[in-house]
Amino acid sequence: MTAGARRALTVAGLALAWLALPAGPSAPEARAGGEGVVRADNLLQWQSGRDPTAEAASSVSLFDQFDLEYSRDALRAGVRLESFRPSRDEGFLPARYDELTLKFAEWETGGLRLNLGNGFATLGRGLLFRAFELRGVVRDATFPPSQYVDSRSLDGAIVEFDRGPLSALAFSGEPVRFPDAPPGLVDLPRRDGHVAGGHAALDVHRSLTIGAGYLRSERQLVGVGPERDEYASADLTVRVAELAPSLVADHEFDLQLYAEYAGRAWNPLQDGLETEATAPHAMYTATQLNWRRWGASFETKDYDAFALGWNDPPNLVPEMSQHLLNRMSHFLLADREDGHQLSVIGALPGEHVLQFDSARARNEVNGLRRYRLDALALGGNPLSPLHWEIFAARGRDEVEGLTDHRTVGCSLSRDLQAGLSVRVAAEFQRAERTTFDVVATFDNAYLSLGVDRAGLGTLALQAEYSDDPDEQDDPLTPGTIETKPRRWLGLFASAPLDRHHEATLFVGSRRGGTACTSGTCYVVPDFDGAELRLISRF
Repeated sequence: MTAGARRALTVAGLALAWLALPAGPSAPEARAGGEGVVRADNLLQWQSGRDPTAEAASSVSLFDQFDLEYSRDALRAGVRLESFRPSRDEGFLPARYDELTLKFAEWETGGLRLNLGNGFATLGRGLLFRAFELRGVVRDATFPPSQYVDSRSLDGAIVEFDRGPLSALAFSGEPVRFPDAPPGLVDLPRRDGHVAGGHAALDVHRSLTIGAGYLRSERQLVGVGPERDEYASADLTVRVAELAPSLVADHEFDLQLYAEYAGRAWNPLQDGLETEATAPHAMYTATQLNWRRWGASFETKDYDAFALGWNDPPNLVPEMSQHLLNRMSHFLLADREDGHQLSVIGALPGEHVLQFDSARARNEVNGLRRYRLDALALGGNPLSPLHWEIFAARGRDEVEGLTDHRTVGCSLSRDLQAGLSVRVAAEFQRAERTTFDVVATFDNAYLSLGVDRAGLGTLALQAEYSDDPDEQDDPLTPGTIETKPRRWLGLFASAPLDRHHEATLFVGSRRGGTACTSGTCYVVPDFDGAELRLISRF
């Protein structure tokens, strides 16, 4: 695509973000008449400020993502254009870009789906391959400074078949191997190499499903030559409750077991389930139990030399709703890590809700590093006008240097008249970080006050405090080492502008750190300034 065409698409995306289209027939009415349906979505984000943890001056940036889609009967096709415009130039690194990041044509009918171009697919639970997208998550790259939506699509062809007891998937194309690299980089493109493979599953019985997967990868290494590898997997699903129809009939009991094993150059008849460190492998199990008003899940992981780049095996780290606990998420290091996660949730007398999460992990990539988190939360009736929650947690994450952290907190929300509600949350955390045998103890605190009005939006004030030594020094003052505690104060507002547009505004300072969405973790940098996001749908 020429630079002129990319600029034209950029202008079209910005125009659609701000201009409302004339009212026309709704999508259901158009489909009923057999006519084609055109849909446009735009995400526009404007920032003015600085990252206090990077040696960079204040800047203004504009990010835009424009999606255009056409569908008619069994056919669907679309394109996506992303554009980033910073106010400062990074010299030899192209921070700004215009990229056609998604293009596809899809045909689906009678249990058969064919996708050409960019598409998404997963083999099993992602041990071998997972092409996915963190929809709406705008990643901030720090070097070079850039913004982009984290989409890890496969560029090629995907075929899916699902009919009766048999389901199958086959694909071939270029995967995203470097998801932390923003679009527009020539020396380190996001895509690298070629993969091809598939997966087939058969329902042997209503209580038993068996599956198998295969993947072949190839890429050209500079100065070395081609690199070729083959991988295989096998999975098993057992629906135990189906063996006891009387329990299923009254919906009081349900138990499901899942296990998947994957290996490089793996021959299941000769090698078996090899879990020694000498054999590159990945093994994942999941047990889910529901009994009356209680539910529990127990998952295990064992990964060795299986950070393939295009795969995304389960991390097994609880995604906590509490602010300070959410920042204590753990980055999976699939080169050598094992662990487990237990989650239990249920209803107590008086409609109180009890939730317990516990996770453990051992990583031995560069010496032994352990991760642990135990969290217990008790909440009131979620349907009551007055809802409350208290929680306590303790953990560690030696990958981040945290040898201990303890967190307590509470939240309270109250529904008032005319769709108005108010909420408050307070959390406190004491943590220890060990660096070269030196232990530093520090405190984190978080306070949030919010007001919600049905149909009008949300207004919230967030304050945060930390005396963590790793976050006190300002890199923009190389001649001075700051030792004072840091404070963050920000105002967040969100409101629907009309039936096509929704706007969110943040003003103030925002603390960065680790964040996870749907089991995938990434780093969010600090920010100080103003951020406006406009989402448009037509």
